[in-house]
Amino acid sequence: MKRSYKVAIIIVLQVLFLFSMIGVRYYTLSAGAPVLLKAAPADPWDMFRGEYVMLEYDITWIRGKDPDLDSYRQQDVYVVLEKGEKYWDAAGIYVDKPDLTSDQIFVKGKVNYFDDFKEQYHVSYGIESYYVEEGTGMGLQQAKTFDVQVRIDRFGNAVIEKII
Repeated sequence: MKRSYKVAIIIVLQVLFLFSMIGVRYYTLSAGAPVLLKAAPADPWDMFRGEYVMLEYDITWIRGKDPDLDSYRQQDVYVVLEKGEKYWDAAGIYVDKPDLTSDQIFVKGKVNYFDDFKEQYHVSYGIESYYVEEGTGMGLQQAKTFDVQVRIDRFGNAVIEKII
């Protein structure tokens, strides 16, 4: 095979990889179920990334102790969410994909650590950073809490749709 064909194949594969990463997010936004979460800001500025808000959700901390979860190593988990009066709340944390009732949905996350004192897992979902327009980060930082509209697809992938 000629060198030019090899280079062309490599370039096409890289472009396809980038489009697949974008495509997964667009699929989640278009086909995912809307979930309203309560969030609080953490940090509105980064010198290299610009203004953004680090978010911590009510579903970031999950009570309980599961013997199947290794509390000292990052581990992929499924968190079951149930619709409350206004917000969706965490109803359980599982190592394997859970069986759901009609009013439940699951989101994939990663256990960061287990707090032995509080007996809670700290879970991240990949939706903890939200980039904002220049000059709006401090306004969000000063808000104690706000609502975040998230879309979760049937595979458990979550994408932030908007901050309310």
